[in-house]
Amino acid sequence: MVLELAPIVLGFIAGITVLLGALLILYSGRKASGTSLGFLNGLAGGVLAYLALEAGSEVSEYVEGLAKLDTLADFLVAFIVTSVALIGTWLILAGVERRLISSGGMSSSVLTATITSISLGLHSVGEGFAIAASLLAGRIASALLFTVGFAVHNLTEGFAIAGPFFTRSPVKVVDKSLVSLVAGLSLLAGLPVAPGALVYYLGVSSELFTATLLTIATASIIYAMLHINLSALAKLGGVSGPLFWISIFSGIALAYTTETIILFSIP
Repeated sequence: MVLELAPIVLGFIAGITVLLGALLILYSGRKASGTSLGFLNGLAGGVLAYLALEAGSEVSEYVEGLAKLDTLADFLVAFIVTSVALIGTWLILAGVERRLISSGGMSSSVLTATITSISLGLHSVGEGFAIAASLLAGRIASALLFTVGFAVHNLTEGFAIAGPFFTRSPVKVVDKSLVSLVAGLSLLAGLPVAPGALVYYLGVSSELFTATLLTIATASIIYAMLHINLSALAKLGGVSGPLFWISIFSGIALAYTTETIILFSIP
C-alpha cells in the first residue's frame, strides 16, 4: 500500500509547484509597465518553446528509431498516428477557438491560458512516467531527485499559465475569481504528474501511447505559444525588437537550466 502511494505523493509534490509559479507572476505583475508585460509574455513563450522542443524531440527519436526494415510496420503505424495527432490537435484547437470567439463565450486570455494548462497537463503525465520508472527500478534516490527537479521546473511552467492574463494590460486587481481560475488551471497543468506516475507504476503504458500523448502536448504547446508570443511582439517592437528575442531566450534559458539541474542530479 505504501509503495502504491509513493508515485502519487511524489507526483503531487512535483506538480503542485505550477500553482506557486502562476500565483507568483499573477501578484508580481500588477504594477508592470507595457514593456515589462511584453517581457513577461516573451518569458512565458520561451518556456513553452523549450517544452515543445523537448517533447517533440522525444517523439521524433521514438519514430525515427523504428525506421528500419525489420520494424517497418511499426514505423508506419507510429508515423501515421503521431502525424494525425499533430495536425488533428491544431485543427481541433483552431475550430474550438473560432467557435468560442464567435459566440463570445470566452476571452482570448482565458482561452490561451486554458490551452496552455491542458498542454502542460499532458506534458506532466510524462514527468510522472519518469518518477515511476525510477521507483520500479528500485532507484528511490533517483525518484526523489526527479521529484525535486520537476518541482523546480514546473514552477516556471506556472509563468506560462498566468502570462496570458497580461497580454493586453496589467491586472491591477487580483480578485478571487481570477485567483480561482488561475489556481484551477495550474492544478490542471501540474497534478497529472501524479496519475501519470501511478498509471506507469501499475504497468499501463506503451511507447506508442506515450509518443501520441507527447505529440498532442507538443501541438497544444505550440498553439498556445503562438498566442503568447504575438502579444509579446506587439509590446516589444516586433520581430526586429531586441527585447523580444532576449525575453524568448530568457524563458528558454530558465527552462533549460532547471532541466539541466535535474540531469546533473541524477546518478
